Amino acid sequence: MSDTQDSYWSIVWQQFRKNRPAYWAAWALVPLFLLSIFAPVLASDRPFAYYDRGRWLFPWFRELFHVEEPSDYFYNMALVVFFPWLVLGGWLNRRWRRGGMARSRRWGRLLGLYALLTLAAMVVFSLDVVRPAHLYFERRFVREEFGDPQRWGIYPPLPFGPTTVDEDAFFKPPLFVKPSQQWKAANDYFPHLLGTDGGGRDVLVRLIYGTRLATTVGFVAVGLYITIGVVLGALAGYFGGWVDMLISRIIEVMLVFPAFFLILTLVGFLGQSIYIIMVVIGITGWPTIARLIRGEVLKQRNMEYVLAALAQGASHTRVLFRHVLPNSLSPALVAAPFGIASAIIVEAGLSLLGFGVRPPAPSWGALLREAHGNYAYWWLIVFPSLAVFLTVTLFNLVGNGLRDAMDPRLRR
Repeated sequence: MSDTQDSYWSIVWQQFRKNRPAYWAAWALVPLFLLSIFAPVLASDRPFAYYDRGRWLFPWFRELFHVEEPSDYFYNMALVVFFPWLVLGGWLNRRWRRGGMARSRRWGRLLGLYALLTLAAMVVFSLDVVRPAHLYFERRFVREEFGDPQRWGIYPPLPFGPTTVDEDAFFKPPLFVKPSQQWKAANDYFPHLLGTDGGGRDVLVRLIYGTRLATTVGFVAVGLYITIGVVLGALAGYFGGWVDMLISRIIEVMLVFPAFFLILTLVGFLGQSIYIIMVVIGITGWPTIARLIRGEVLKQRNMEYVLAALAQGASHTRVLFRHVLPNSLSPALVAAPFGIASAIIVEAGLSLLGFGVRPPAPSWGALLREAHGNYAYWWLIVFPSLAVFLTVTLFNLVGNGLRDAMDPRLRR
């Protein structure tokens, strides 16, 4: 990245900070991501450490590497590498700062390093020879511990799992605690702070783990359609001619397909899956991005720096992806937060209708569906609705802030 680009992003950041709602919304998203990463630390029925008649077991750590949902595996690996990344990132940040590297470049590199470490951990621990064995898959430690002084465990602050069923606690209101005569497990003493759903599962725990599903759908779907839209829009705008005509016609055809109903159709044929939701949003959302990028590239391709690069012998591929495209990404970056918010709403709406992720995966929309037709279970309406509303509002505020910061006409 050049010094000119550093200066541009510094200006954008300064303008973004002036928009106080957007600035604080961006900071409010940080706890949301940390909540997704540290969900097992906050809520799990697997003990961190378990004393079993003279020996110590560590089932919580082993559980991190054996989950059903790919999104859970990704976030668990992000949790595994978080503290090593903090140490390594702190050391690298000091080196780069002493070398005079701009703050935006340092943060970009650190976040990129975190993503690489997470992906590396996913690959490494997918190998059976490296991954810790799942020795305690069938054991229910909270039941084993109950009434046995020779066994006891150290649990997370919320000692419930996101899919753990309690047959004695169906549709219980907030702060419900099971009567002592019904206790069958070591965590039965703990109150369900936001109540339970129709399966006796703790609502607060499912809301916490639901952040993983919501952010995964949002980021993967938006990342997919931004990648497609940026590449095709850049090719159309830079080369023009028959390339532009072909891509423009494809864009017009794709704009006809409604993502929501296409998802419903595919779910009817293939069954419920988070992959269907992400892929359909990804392959139907790119035309708008492509049109925006095409317009920006059309403005950039006849500028002096492009002509100078071509005169020096640079290839069209290098000019496009090294010079033109980095200066044309503003529309895609502005559209990304709005797209994430839209994808979260689509997933919640599909789960509300029963066409979303496959149960018992924790989803905010699935919690809303539990109260369908019976508004006496108000906690299953209020708390998931607040989670969707606040998350979508934060992303929309960030999008508004980026739009204002990147548009010179709106700068103050």
